[in-house]
Amino acid sequence: MAVSWPFDSVLTQDGEGNPLYSRAYSSDVIARVLARYFRNGVFANPSTGLQVLQNEGMTILVKEGAANINGRHFLEEQDRVLTVQAADASLDRIDTVVLRLNLEMTMLNVDLYIVKGVAAATPSAPDLTRNASVWELGLANLFIAKGVATVTQERITDTRLQSERCGVVASVVGDTDTEAFYTQVQADLAAFRTQAQADFLQWSDTERAAFDAWFDHVRNTLGEDTAGALLTLIEQHAPQQKTATLAADGWSVAAPYTQTVAVDGLLATDTPLVDVALASSAETAVLQLEAYGLLGRVTAADGQLTAICYAEAPTVALTLLLKVVR
Repeated sequence: MAVSWPFDSVLTQDGEGNPLYSRAYSSDVIARVLARYFRNGVFANPSTGLQVLQNEGMTILVKEGAANINGRHFLEEQDRVLTVQAADASLDRIDTVVLRLNLEMTMLNVDLYIVKGVAAATPSAPDLTRNASVWELGLANLFIAKGVATVTQERITDTRLQSERCGVVASVVGDTDTEAFYTQVQADLAAFRTQAQADFLQWSDTERAAFDAWFDHVRNTLGEDTAGALLTLIEQHAPQQKTATLAADGWSVAAPYTQTVAVDGLLATDTPLVDVALASSAETAVLQLEAYGLLGRVTAADGQLTAICYAEAPTVALTLLLKVVR
């Protein structure tokens, strides 16, 4: 059946005086038209639209904002507070903050909900419901550690930019404000680097013993040509530059998500300092920075590197730049 609109509707009346319209349009027709103009997701202006933030205790705050789901529009004009169910006593879980379109006749609305995940030794985010009646967008994942009484910001993973779970609807008029997204990525990156540096400084007894043995070797090696011997030793132990590529589909299936890749010349005793190589495309670089912020830690073994993500696995490939300190 062909559908065309809009056209003026001619009003007539039946024999009992009831109004009859020659062209009456259902909400489904309008939604189908709008769905061709706007893809599903949150509207990016402002960049904080429907952003999930920590609040008091076991509650979270969802910032005001707008979204589109299958041609249906949602507008929240003030910040909303949602309550998270109590943490499990012995197991972790991951909950998802969703924006849900419900076309069931008893509902017919779009609203915010928290979908409770399943507590497990290695929890994963719950699947989004997407069928003819209910369609959900995932705004954020909440890592609910066992026994906690507060949801902190570092346990909230913003998924608005992930197209498979949510996505962004670019504004038809005006520029797209990405400041909040960029700020979060920078904060995640800074937190990761701080932790990496702290891990580097906290050597184990084995690492300290290895350093002491190396230092004794240096003292015994130095002869008459002290400067030459020192230069040789410095060159032998200077930081080495290496790279490791993490594939988008190479992560384990459950949290904590891990991926192990080969790195020629890497040793189990190495302490790699990690940065990320970014694409020249600004859009791709933002996605890579967000994915880089998901990395919890990396560990070295002979000839290989293992990356670990605790709450969520990256969905884009990452090239890690390693500075190996021995």
